[in-house]
Amino acid sequence: MMTEAQTRKRGRPRDPAADQAILDAARYLLARKGFTGTSMEEIARRAGVGKDTLYRRWSSKEDLVLHLLKTIAEETVKAPELDDPRYALFLFLQAIRKVNLDTDLGPMIAGVVGESARNERLAAGFEDFWRERRSIPAALVRRIAPSTTTDEDIEVILDHILGPIYYRLLLTGAPVDDEYLWDLIGNIPWSPEEHLSSPEEQLNQQ
Repeated sequence: MMTEAQTRKRGRPRDPAADQAILDAARYLLARKGFTGTSMEEIARRAGVGKDTLYRRWSSKEDLVLHLLKTIAEETVKAPELDDPRYALFLFLQAIRKVNLDTDLGPMIAGVVGESARNERLAAGFEDFWRERRSIPAALVRRIAPSTTTDEDIEVILDHILGPIYYRLLLTGAPVDDEYLWDLIGNIPWSPEEHLSSPEEQLNQQ
């Protein structure tokens, strides 16, 4: 039979303020010092919590980083519910550009990509994260492409869209403007009778 103290401990709710403080601290440090340069102890210290509090929530730095990536991505990069999947995909790609250029997510992803070459656990988790995120534009491409397009074809199309964007964002620093994004979408196969409206035309129709 549990004592009253044990009952209180087991029933004590998790403090959301501590969760947020940890995530904020991890986000700040990882964006500036990278994965290898940031320790769990430093995250706990900046968050103002004990290491036990941190490790009760995330048992490893890999788990914490992957949770943080997923949280930021889900909050900032979403597929709008629109009738035209091409324009919805355009807005989704705009969100990718914005979150990578204007937030801490870009430096964090760059650090995770680099560390994944040496860290199998992080690489496996990042692969799962990326697969889940790709499912969003994949659904939009599926609505754009002809019905005969296979799942393998969809993956290749996604490579041709997302690959150049991240290549520019993470490696070359070349511009990723709206015209560039729209040209990528324009390369997706679609039925000949369909018309690919420009972003300006889409705005005028709203």
